[in-house]
Amino acid sequence: MLRRIKSLRKLKNKIVLITGGSRGIGAALAIEAAHRGAIVIVVARNLDRLERVAKRCLVLSGRPAFAFQCDVTDPDAVDKMLDKVRHEVGDIDVLINSAGIGDMREVVKQPRQRVSTMVNVNLLATMYLSRSVAKEMMDQGYGAIINIGSLAGKIPTPNAAAYSATKAGVIQFSNILRMEVADYGIQVLTVNPGPVDTHFFKAADPSGNYLSHLPKSMMISAAQLAQTVWDNVGYKTREINVPGYTAILSWIYQLIPGMGDWTIKKIFDFQQDKRNL
Repeated sequence: MLRRIKSLRKLKNKIVLITGGSRGIGAALAIEAAHRGAIVIVVARNLDRLERVAKRCLVLSGRPAFAFQCDVTDPDAVDKMLDKVRHEVGDIDVLINSAGIGDMREVVKQPRQRVSTMVNVNLLATMYLSRSVAKEMMDQGYGAIINIGSLAGKIPTPNAAAYSATKAGVIQFSNILRMEVADYGIQVLTVNPGPVDTHFFKAADPSGNYLSHLPKSMMISAAQLAQTVWDNVGYKTREINVPGYTAILSWIYQLIPGMGDWTIKKIFDFQQDKRNL
């Protein structure tokens, strides 16, 4: 099994499909894959941004690069996109589920539709794509599925309940998928970053209040994260938690949840925020 997975340590001419590839973490993963010689396919709804990323990948890799417009929350659209990939590009070697959205408000202030959209984009789309591509990888006898989770899926923070729930779902889904496909030479890697320096928080928290409570040492760049991810593809790595010390924090929280709740509330000055509403 490991021998088959090892073939993915070198990305040259490997076919890599990345959702949410038009910007942020997805674009950074695409660009790093292109640096390593992959044939990159980026998928998202915004075709203009996708094409810019694909063109950059083409220049960096010297290999074909593709931009496929698709709403990943629409299973029929996903099926059509995957058929197009099979016919125009080939079998997928690596799938990265990077599409995601957030909303950093208290649960009682989040519109129902916004919560539903987060569940559809962050969790259900990841599950459906992973399921569909895993079937193909089982037939070809190898592959890698990389699901972008979040530190928020392991350590709760105020004003991120729905988002955290979707990412906790991604983590647990990945843990079980890993067991189910391991004998077919498929690596399932979960990536749980802390805050990443992208556009994400501008959309999820226009007020800037959420980020203002986080230590700056927790912020990482999308490019650094992308390098770390690709350095672990083709190995036995199950999970990446960055910054590294966050794995210890999540372990401590599970061990002493009461103390964890108290500490998190202090960091976020939660009661003061409620008084200022």
